[in-house]
Amino acid sequence: RHYIFRMTKTGTALQVAAQLAGQPGVKHVEPVLKRQLSKRLVPNDPLFSQQWTLLNTGQNGATAGADINVTNVWDSYRGSGIVVGVIDDGFQYLHPDLAANAVTNIHYDYRDNDSDPKPEGTGANADSHGTACAGVIAARGNNGIGLAGVAFEASLVGLRLIGGTAGDTQEGAALSHSNSVIHIYNNSWGPNDDGKTKGGAGTLALAALKNGVNSGRDGRGNIYVWAAGNGGLNKDNAGYDSYNGSIYTISVGALNDLGQKADYSERGACLVVTAPSGAESGQNGRPQGTTTTDVAGEDGYNNSTKTVGPVGPDELADRNYTQNFNGTSSAAPVVSGVVALMLQANPNLGWRDVQEILIRSATQTDPTNSEWRTNKAGFKFNPNFGAGRVNAGAAVALATNWANLPTMTSTASEQASLSVAIPDNDSNGITRSFDLSASNLRVEQAVVTVDITHPFRGDLVINLISPSGTVSPLAELHDDNNADYQAMTFRSTFNWGEDSKGVWQVQISDRRANNTGSLTRAKLEVFGTTPSTPTMLAKTLGSGQFIFGVTGTPALAYTLQVNTNATATNWTTLFSTNAPASVFDLIDSSASGPRRFYR
Repeated sequence: RHYIFRMTKTGTALQVAAQLAGQPGVKHVEPVLKRQLSKRLVPNDPLFSQQWTLLNTGQNGATAGADINVTNVWDSYRGSGIVVGVIDDGFQYLHPDLAANAVTNIHYDYRDNDSDPKPEGTGANADSHGTACAGVIAARGNNGIGLAGVAFEASLVGLRLIGGTAGDTQEGAALSHSNSVIHIYNNSWGPNDDGKTKGGAGTLALAALKNGVNSGRDGRGNIYVWAAGNGGLNKDNAGYDSYNGSIYTISVGALNDLGQKADYSERGACLVVTAPSGAESGQNGRPQGTTTTDVAGEDGYNNSTKTVGPVGPDELADRNYTQNFNGTSSAAPVVSGVVALMLQANPNLGWRDVQEILIRSATQTDPTNSEWRTNKAGFKFNPNFGAGRVNAGAAVALATNWANLPTMTSTASEQASLSVAIPDNDSNGITRSFDLSASNLRVEQAVVTVDITHPFRGDLVINLISPSGTVSPLAELHDDNNADYQAMTFRSTFNWGEDSKGVWQVQISDRRANNTGSLTRAKLEVFGTTPSTPTMLAKTLGSGQFIFGVTGTPALAYTLQVNTNATATNWTTLFSTNAPASVFDLIDSSASGPRRFYR
């Protein structure tokens, strides 16, 4: 049952709400305060009505509301002052819907070694991928033409890298390019999505990522957004890709217009969030894709072989735009745009703050999916979705008053020089335990590195189990007939907010017959922060009730204990709760006796 109490004064309402919260049988109390309502900005761009990724009204059979909740943000933030580097096959910076946001003085072409990143090729061979990504991020909105990007007043820098041959040197340079000026790097590229290619990132690229988060953006850290990959139908996993496997990147999966995992999108315990993209490639997939900019004057995605009309049937009549962009390549720039809005709202966010805000604010998409799990800290994760669908409105709201996370630290345990046989075709496999009982971290991410000899590594399933029982699927059964995992690193975001203390387990099993292998090395490294000692401010609410204002660490579990004697050794636990914010309240509604002592 729901009850509404009307008060004449705001202060009275808050006081009564606090008193009611401690009463038996009361599940939830909140003050309902009057607030000024305002209209949401709806851009005047003629194609905006098709941009279901930004405002899903049920276009073409889509699920209304399965969007990124961004239109209310635009009244206050549109990405102004934030610079996004688009590492891609170039982008058409003179496109009529991109030119106003292009920062021409720091573009660079790492394939031709010049300062002009315009896409190459003509006709059907024109490079069009980067132009489409740039439009998703920051096509100039509310200008009466075309469409609107997520952060439609953000600045764009073209960094031409992919589409031809590029080595580790070029990758490292692109990922470091002007990192004091560029805030966010969008990366809609990676290794082959065949389910058999592992790793991918070279030494210099990985070093650039680490340098970027430590030194870029005036020490607050560059934000690296990465497409999870499109090998879902090949049973590829984003975690097999060392770009997505880096703790320094935001791994992004893709959704269709129903809010479900796009069939091509790769799973993985490394996923942070997912974003709308669409245009599934499977036989029964949803066909509706993303509307964005296309190379003007060339046959890009919207080419001369397509039947056009006002909105189709195949493509748009205006060939400067396309309605068929898709893949995690389209999902990643959605998140880059959301991060631009967050950084405009709070430029002081660190790179880890951005990750946590995205996790905290994500919407649990496709909630009936059976793989949703809640970790010990109360965060929901799913190998198909990460923490869920990116939610711009919620993310910006959190960012506005966010207290930055403390300095990151880590603890590690390694088992080397092993020779542990992995039983053939045995789901029980082997388990290696890592005792981190001496540690005291609020976990953010966990990384497992293994050396395994096996002639058919696709037979192997690898899981990480935290002391709280959270299972992170690191490697899954798939068709990879290549041999061995050598110095293979897997990353999990699924333990975010949990306590590191206790025994962690790495389970490895062989799920197909006729091939055997052995584990020769395993290492676990857990990254997070040392929890701060909480402070408590006690306030009397009334007879038999006390409220405590606590300053602590968000999502960490806190236990309130009580005793009638300050020197006693036996304390009674009243309850434990996960801190919802850095400042929160604990209430003892059963106080009795002349005095009580708390800790």
